[in-house]
This record gives sequence, structure tokens and C-alpha cells, in this order.
Amino acid sequence: MARVSTELWTAKNFYCASCGFGLSSYPPGTKVYDFYSQDCNEKFQLKSSASSFSGSILGSEYGTTIRSIMESVHPSLILLQYDRARWTVQNLSLIHRACITSSCIIPRRPLSATARRAGWQGCIISIASIPEIGRIPVVFKGRVRRKESVLSQWTRSEKLLQVEPERRGWLADVLSCVERLYSSFTIQNMYSFEAELSAKHPNNRNVRAKIRQQLQILRDMGLVEFVGPGVYRQFKRANESL
Repeated sequence: MARVSTELWTAKNFYCASCGFGLSSYPPGTKVYDFYSQDCNEKFQLKSSASSFSGSILGSEYGTTIRSIMESVHPSLILLQYDRARWTVQNLSLIHRACITSSCIIPRRPLSATARRAGWQGCIISIASIPEIGRIPVVFKGRVRRKESVLSQWTRSEKLLQVEPERRGWLADVLSCVERLYSSFTIQNMYSFEAELSAKHPNNRNVRAKIRQQLQILRDMGLVEFVGPGVYRQFKRANESL
């Protein structure tokens, strides 16, 4: 009942954050996708819960999820938390597909040999690993954010799509590190994340050079500004009232 109700509410009340127009529902039983825009063809998957979403959410089959990311067909996510007693939407946010990379997909243990689907391996999507720019609040504690602000943040997130999927994981991980620093920071501040980035990308033997490279890409996208030798300033989203 909750699934039907939240899908109906989304179709009637929500909009596509890419073009700003309404969403259409896929036929019942469609895999992966729940909604799409008839105007820009952006695709979404709805995940609803009576509890608040924590730092991670359940994904689908691990190999399928990784392939969908690499083939740029993974949908953006709509995370909807509802009040079960009053049947109202409490919180709603978007996760832009540009920021869903292989780095934030955590494989689960395969099902045992005695299980009905023996060997099947699910995954977890680590929301905490997704850059803040790609986590777009729409409703917070029942208060609705201005549509113009939602569309603006979506457009900024979309810049990451300029990078191929196989390289986007590094970019998103470095951006997440940048967002944890002050507005102005130095290259030495970024080097403090070297061990963390090495753990995420164990095949890279020159992490510091990779950090500098990703900062250059973020600069070209307008998400980071070079202030002077070894000094940077990050783009900070202005405080926007809901």
C-alpha cells in the first residue's frame, strides 16, 4: 500500500529536476526505472521509506548496478520519507546519477549455496560517499524548497557527466574531499586525504598527481577556483531557504 501511495503521490506532485516539467510513470513491472520526463527523457527510480534514510540504501544486483553505471543508464534516485500515521511526505531528496559512481557501490556477500538464488550478490549504495552537490534536498521536515534552487543544484551536479563513467569515480571522490574542507584550502589540505583515496583506488600508485589532475578538471567545470599557487577556493552553494 505504501509503495502504491508514494508512487501515486510522486506522479501527481513531483517534477523532473532536469527540465522542470512533470513526471510520467513507467508501466507496472518495469525494472529499474519508475518515472521519466516526456520532455527531456531523464529517468528516475523511487525509493520510499517510513524511516529516515541513513548513510546507505539497498541497491540491486551488484554486477548489474556496476554495468548500468559504466554504460550511463543508471537512473537518478528519488528518496522519499513519509509519515506513516499522517500519510504525509516528511523528507524528499534527489541523488543525481552523475554522482552515483562505482566508488559508492559496496558489494554484499553472495547468497549461500543453499539459498533459492544461490550466488546472487546484491549491493549497497553509500549515500555518504556521494558528493554533497549531487544530494539535492527538495522537502525537509515538511518544508518545500524553492523549485528554482532544486533545478539550479541539479544543473551544477550535471557537470560531472562531462567525464566518462570510468573516470567519474575519481572525480566524485576528490570532490567529496573538497566539500569537507573550508571554502579556501591548499593542496596540502587535499593531500591529507591521500590514504583514504588510496584505499578507494588501490590500483593507482600516484595518488597526489591524481588529486592535482582532478582539481584541474573541477576548475574547468567551475566547481573549484584556483586562487594562487597551491591555493584553491571551492564553489559553495549559497544558503537557500526552503
